[in-house]
Amino acid sequence: MITKSIAIIDEDPDLLNIFSEALKVNGYDVSSFSDPLLAYEHIKENSDKYSLLIIDDKMPNVNGLFMGTKLLEINPKLNVIIMCDFANLKCNYKFTILKKRVSISKLIDAVNESILKSFLYHDKF
Repeated sequence: MITKSIAIIDEDPDLLNIFSEALKVNGYDVSSFSDPLLAYEHIKENSDKYSLLIIDDKMPNVNGLFMGTKLLEINPKLNVIIMCDFANLKCNYKFTILKKRVSISKLIDAVNESILKSFLYHDKF
C-alpha cells in the first residue's frame, strides 16, 4: 500500500500554506510545521506515518540537511526533499534537492516521484 502522508517543515507561513494546499488538492495527507523543533519531535515519534518529508534547508536555529539526516537515522524508509536556495547543494544522503522557489508543478512531480520510489523500494519487500 502506498502511504501518501507528507510532512512539510518551513518557517515561511505563506510558502507552507501554498505547498500544503497544492499537495492536498493532489490527494496527499499533509502535516505542516512552521516550528522545526516541534516538527522534529512530532516526526521522531511518528516517523512510520510519513512517506515523505519536505524540509527547508535554512530555518532559524535549524539546518534542514541535519534534521533530514537525523530523521533518516530514525526511519531509513523516509524520503526527503530539501528545499534550498542553491540548486547545486551537495550532501551525503540521496536527498532530492529542489530550489526553494520551485513551481507547484515541479514540486508535485518531485513528490510523486519520491512517493513512487518509496513504494517501489520499501513497501515491496
